[in-house]
Amino acid sequence: MGLFKKHHPKLLKTQKVSYSDLFFILRLSRGDLTLKPIFIVASVELGNSTTKTILSATDLKSGKTYILDKAIRMTREALAHESAFCHTITMVELSEDSIAKLVAKTLQECASAAGITISDLHFVLRSSGVTAGFASIDEMQGVIKALADGCMAAGVPPRKMISPMAIDDINAELRDFSMMEKTYFDGAVTSNEAPAGESLVANEMEGELVTAGLKEAAKWLDVDFRNPVLSLDFGTTLAGRITNDQLPYSKVTGSFCGLAGAIPDAFVSHIVSEKFPSVLDCPQSNSKRKIKKEVVKSYAEDVMKLLRIEKIMSGTFFGGSPVNVEAARKDGVSLIGIDAGDNLSDLPKIAEIGREIYREESLCYVMAVIDEVSASAVTELVGIAKGEGLLLPNTKIGVTGRAGITGKKPELILEKLNDLLGKNMDKEVIFVDDALARGAAVLGRCMHQFGSPGNPIGGIQGSGCILGQRIKKQKRNI
Repeated sequence: MGLFKKHHPKLLKTQKVSYSDLFFILRLSRGDLTLKPIFIVASVELGNSTTKTILSATDLKSGKTYILDKAIRMTREALAHESAFCHTITMVELSEDSIAKLVAKTLQECASAAGITISDLHFVLRSSGVTAGFASIDEMQGVIKALADGCMAAGVPPRKMISPMAIDDINAELRDFSMMEKTYFDGAVTSNEAPAGESLVANEMEGELVTAGLKEAAKWLDVDFRNPVLSLDFGTTLAGRITNDQLPYSKVTGSFCGLAGAIPDAFVSHIVSEKFPSVLDCPQSNSKRKIKKEVVKSYAEDVMKLLRIEKIMSGTFFGGSPVNVEAARKDGVSLIGIDAGDNLSDLPKIAEIGREIYREESLCYVMAVIDEVSASAVTELVGIAKGEGLLLPNTKIGVTGRAGITGKKPELILEKLNDLLGKNMDKEVIFVDDALARGAAVLGRCMHQFGSPGNPIGGIQGSGCILGQRIKKQKRNI
């Protein structure tokens, strides 16, 4: 065990709130019958394993975001037999048409389940972690176009997928909440200034969104998760950022990329019968058999030996994703990633270890090893950031994604981070479900200039709203 034996992870799991119930919740929370408009956003995510639409509603008075509903489908449903231009980590071939059809289906399903229509949406944000089939970062634009086509096929007008240019472009009932006449959207999201110039990693947008989403989610956990922060999205692929405490906008000092959930997916690939396997396909293990920790750690060490977790110094690919090392160097950003061998080459070896554990032990051991490996990977990433001098004394850490928050991972992560950093991290680390969707809602607010000065997400820990500093900065830049 670590220095602190009992851990209480600050974990926020999504709880859906129906559209009709939300009005009553807001009335009760305000203590009167005043009903301020809410900002409804759809996050459309094309992932390597799953494709999601998540509908959120943000109370523009408190700045808190509620999840209305979500529709999730396996991305392999979009398998294309013709005109494929990219593929997932597990080699599911995708075309623009197949992506668009799957996106339209999930968006329509989600709106229907939430009890709203597509026309009720104020904003739709598209994102993707599918980067494995790209020869360069620029090819990401093909996926973004396919996502837009799917949204339009579902009935979303193009104007609801871009930043409004003037106050008249904002829904009439929301205009009073916009500060567009005082300030403008300059690209900074929750006071994080994106690296200038070229993209550093193919899933740059995911890193930005999960960072913003973790900041919003922290409001529900009573944690001041403003800059400086370290964010990690352990979906199928790895995304995330490290920021400093500069005002009014922080700088991105680190960026994460490579493999995350793809590692446990490979681990179970000889266990489940699906052609394009995922841990999500595994049955629930109800075994009461006692797990031997030394056996779990031994197998986990075997897997860790096959992983390269390091600062990326050269090359154009790492962990299946295009990277721009030279641009990162110019911007003073450390690229940190996870790979299995040389650009996925050791994933088959990881699959063999998974098969051996299943054969020699049981499924519950497979899941225990996955938890141990994920926790070890998080700790090594944080350790590299620490070694690079990117962690400040008050840097908060946020983790999201299925390979970072499920099972026993939160407790194990806290145990290992306590040992690494030599202090109790229970109140310094948050674990959040659906941070990317929450980040979509936050980015939508930033684009529409819907600030919440009384409950700011931007700025640094312990400080007030940065609106005044931001206005001054923008006036200097005009």
